[in-house]
Amino acid sequence: MGDSFVISGLREKRSSIAGRIVDLRRETDRLQASLFFVDEVLKLYGEEPADIPTKGRMPKRSAYFGRNEVSRRCLEAMRDHGEISADDVAVRAMREKALDPEADRKQRTDFGKRFLVTLHDLKRQGRVEKIGVGRGVRWRLL
Repeated sequence: MGDSFVISGLREKRSSIAGRIVDLRRETDRLQASLFFVDEVLKLYGEEPADIPTKGRMPKRSAYFGRNEVSRRCLEAMRDHGEISADDVAVRAMREKALDPEADRKQRTDFGKRFLVTLHDLKRQGRVEKIGVGRGVRWRLL
């Protein structure tokens, strides 16, 4: 019986989370209805709504990487080597996952983009800095 305050706190937290989910579902339904009507008007003007890029970024999970693995690999590589490029980390990751970076250029490009996006996110967080421009961009810890 001494844990009743814990249970009541958890019940309150659960109720709060469930309520937030209900609110977000309502908001999602409202936004989907609005999007439908905007798409219909665009079609009247001869536009194809599917061809319009979606703003924002919702990363797609890769079967090759676990949660936070990409950022962890970036940070470890910078600790080990000082300065890195996204391609350096991508090649190393591919080899460690028994993939051939020279033979599978499409996968190498995908890995490289994932590491580059993560490095930009780390820069925005103030954890790393970008050195150079263009193809010679390198990254290092702050």
